[in-house]
Amino acid sequence: MHGKKWESRPAMKNDVAEQFQLLNKHIATAIASRDYVRAAALDRARQDVLKDVCLMDVKAIDVDFFNIVEECARDNASLIQAVQEDMNHISWQTSRSLKAQRAYRSEI
Repeated sequence: MHGKKWESRPAMKNDVAEQFQLLNKHIATAIASRDYVRAAALDRARQDVLKDVCLMDVKAIDVDFFNIVEECARDNASLIQAVQEDMNHISWQTSRSLKAQRAYRSEI
């Protein structure tokens, strides 16, 4: 029995890491397609995975998992920048549209 517990622990570690990576990929895809509602929901799920990891026994956490988290954080930094640029552009377009509407209304 003791050997089976040891064998199941690495699988659990791998499952958590794979789940985290999969969520990160889905978030990137959602952001690329500008589906920010989906990206936010997936990010909440990813945060839940991290919370679950924090509650685990330290010995059950694979050291490579932290490398995966760091890699995802670097990827997320570029995604965040892309979202901010997109939001700035949307804000600029909205402002421009509102100015045009005000100018049109003042001429009527």
